[in-house]
Amino acid sequence: MHESLALLFQTDTSLRVKPRDKMNALLECQNTKEAVCALSPIEFYDLYHGVGANDALELLNYCSAEQIQTCFDLDIWRDDHIDDYVLTSWVEQLLTIEEDDQFKEIWNNIDPEVMALYLHRNVHIYMAENKDDEVEIPEGESPNVAQTPDFTFWIAYPEDNTRAEILHKLVDRLYAVLGIDKAWSYMETMHWELEAELEETGYHFRTERIREYGFMPRDEAYAIYAPCRLEAEAEAMRRESHTELYVRHFDMPSRVENALLEYPKERVEQTFFAHILDQVHNQASIKMALLLLTQRVATADGFQPHEDQGLRESLALALAYVNLGLEYVSRCDDDVAVRILQTQPLSKLFMIAHNVTLELRRKAKILTVRGHLSIIEDAHLSLLTDAQRDCVEGLLESRPRPAYSDMTPFASMKDVAHAAQVIADVALREVFFGEAAHKTKDDIAMFAYTHEIYGGVEGVNFDNVAATWLVNKRMKLDDPWRPIRLSEIPSREAVLQAVSPESILALYKSTLDETTSASQTRFAHQLTSNILSCWPENEKHPDPRLMTALVIENEEDV
Repeated sequence: MHESLALLFQTDTSLRVKPRDKMNALLECQNTKEAVCALSPIEFYDLYHGVGANDALELLNYCSAEQIQTCFDLDIWRDDHIDDYVLTSWVEQLLTIEEDDQFKEIWNNIDPEVMALYLHRNVHIYMAENKDDEVEIPEGESPNVAQTPDFTFWIAYPEDNTRAEILHKLVDRLYAVLGIDKAWSYMETMHWELEAELEETGYHFRTERIREYGFMPRDEAYAIYAPCRLEAEAEAMRRESHTELYVRHFDMPSRVENALLEYPKERVEQTFFAHILDQVHNQASIKMALLLLTQRVATADGFQPHEDQGLRESLALALAYVNLGLEYVSRCDDDVAVRILQTQPLSKLFMIAHNVTLELRRKAKILTVRGHLSIIEDAHLSLLTDAQRDCVEGLLESRPRPAYSDMTPFASMKDVAHAAQVIADVALREVFFGEAAHKTKDDIAMFAYTHEIYGGVEGVNFDNVAATWLVNKRMKLDDPWRPIRLSEIPSREAVLQAVSPESILALYKSTLDETTSASQTRFAHQLTSNILSCWPENEKHPDPRLMTALVIENEEDV
């Protein structure tokens, strides 16, 4: 392995300790509370989710309010809104805390806006204007109504009995640990606060806290997917810069580093990024930048920080796009690439790479909107071969990839060149039928639907129709625009000659420019390869059901 890659992939050996073993060791300490509270909030978050919420409940009896606040910050928010379902689960877990003092310490030191908003959304409070008046509960209100322990408020809990029970326990616990006066004040304040203001305030404080761990809000994180003027951005990054990029080091979640530790190193070893990494001196900063980028991608894609699979997918995309962006911007010039890696944020390389794939997607969409690629109503790419269709469908995804059947992202300019060639090949087939064969998509549809053919209409594509027409023309049939009858298939050599570059280029009445001529020659070689793949050299009469390179008529059904 490259020395620089070894540094990139090395990680703290403590990360290898199983979470359950780590928790058990903490619980066996002489002063468990001190040991648990000594964990950084991120370490506690990782441990809690590593063990699993149900099995880690005992940790709540010893943790700090800051640790719980970090768990809330990373777990309960979806964009700028609180997920009530997740918060309900956390409330249920907090209610398992045995000591009232521990519960009180946590409650008094976590965001009051979050818990006030939770109660505001899930319970309705009613009280009489005068102490002796009867409280009026509106018709249609939840039947789960009960008085607070001080008999001041009537609270309508959710109709869902499970949630109602959790909230009822929470209110009773607040009165028990805070005292009647403080609990009354809390309920009174919560009752009159505006929901939007509570959530906005809570979101503001949460955003500032998560930045201390290298996180950012999702709308900011998603900027790495922003469209850009590709060449202008790339040229700006190529310009000389002598200022080395400063990368702030954060207390990172162990899950992000574990994703890097578990990543298949062989996928990186042969990349341009690995080659350039050997030539830079600030690998530690680049590693931190890569971890931060992974975290940012995961946030942008809607993964939660504790979702291991999401982090693995985000790391794979980050590594792929960093390599692709570095190749594209530097044009594989080592000196330029070294300078870029040392002076430019990895997020910029990621954005460049994403926009390269968007350009491929734009070109693929141009092909498809013309409507020339299918003769089957519910299969918009039926005239493409399986490999072509797989590539084009992958490009049409909202997150373009080299093949629809494979979740692997674009990782190099070689991948880009292959996809671009597929797009060019499909466009070439349109030109061939329009200018050389003088046939339209409707002609191809008529060709397929008016004959009984082996493989059926769904087996008809540009390539086998083109080869069939060329073979028929070489046989000088009166009507070369039809499937080949089984009894008429010429020799293998004759078929190969019919699809040769000379045969295809001879169809054009005017002289082709060098680029078009090269493309048509490539087309001929592809047709030849298709025939060779399904017609063994020693077979004089191939099985027509396997002869997918030609469209063969099933004479028995005619």
